Amino acid sequence: MRRRSAPRIEHRLELLVTATLLTVVAVVVGTLMVPGQMRLEASPMASTIVGPVPVKARPSGTSRGADRHLVLARTGTSLATLPPYKVQKAAAPLAKLPPPPPPPTPGTPFTFQVGTLNVLGSQHTAGPGGYGPGTSRAGMLAGAIVNRGVDLVGMQEMQDDQLAVFRNQLPGYGIWPGTALGNNGVRLQIAYSYAMFELVDTGSITTVFDHQMRPIPYVLLRNRATGGEFYVVDIHNSPQGLEAERDSATGAEISLLNTLRATGKPVFVVGDTNEHTEFMCKVAAATGFVGYNGAHYDGGCYAGTGQIKIDWIMGGNGITFSSPVVDYGAPIPAGTDHAFVHGTTTVTPMETAGQ
Repeated sequence: MRRRSAPRIEHRLELLVTATLLTVVAVVVGTLMVPGQMRLEASPMASTIVGPVPVKARPSGTSRGADRHLVLARTGTSLATLPPYKVQKAAAPLAKLPPPPPPPTPGTPFTFQVGTLNVLGSQHTAGPGGYGPGTSRAGMLAGAIVNRGVDLVGMQEMQDDQLAVFRNQLPGYGIWPGTALGNNGVRLQIAYSYAMFELVDTGSITTVFDHQMRPIPYVLLRNRATGGEFYVVDIHNSPQGLEAERDSATGAEISLLNTLRATGKPVFVVGDTNEHTEFMCKVAAATGFVGYNGAHYDGGCYAGTGQIKIDWIMGGNGITFSSPVVDYGAPIPAGTDHAFVHGTTTVTPMETAGQ
């Protein structure tokens, strides 16, 4: 009976060892899973049974391995080595922009070409003079304005159909009043070069022309290059034996010229006066204006040089004229029964209060 007790003892020892190992493993696992608690060191016996697990390197086909190969391909260096670099010398500093031009100085002179032209209204088509259609003639005269290089021109006897042609054939020009002053207001138009002038203000007075009330337009223009401003009045007084209407209109026009002159700004008056010298002499005496051909009043009336026509250009308050032309060159005679009067003018704006 005693001989058989040995296996039982061995079996009990195996159970005891197994239980001990399981206890140690449970303690170790529990300690790892619950942070902050005290870890128990395994006995040497446990360390021989629970050993470290070998970790294999990450396969090169994973995303991190792909990133490594991408870096190597782009830089030729390993991740542990910084890519080479060098400091480049800074370029020369940008040059300073040129200072803006100074603002225009009041009183700076400017020069341009000014003219007056009776365009012979379309109602005169196929008349005794044998003139062609008003629109065809308007095209000729528009070409003459451009070809002569006239920057500012007052036109008379305009009709609606002719106005449409001038608007189309003078693309670089502004035209006022257009139709802004009604049907009778179409008869008188002021055309000015956009490149040289901008329209600042407009106005009109009314006079009698051939038994009808007709607006007399005027504009205030500003020279773009210098900022200098000046007025332009475009007139057409009654024809032939209507002397009383002409005298009345001349008086109203002189009053307007003196009102504009009182602003201190230069003033032009251009147009068909239907008088060779009377209008010019009255205006020169009342305003001090001079004519495009040197006409003036100095106690007596001097009619100026060259051909004396009924179409006049006059000005005052810093206006001078040179190179007057009474133009009958082609295509003028085919387009109208008037000369195209034009010339060079220099304007020196005056400084005034509030300018």
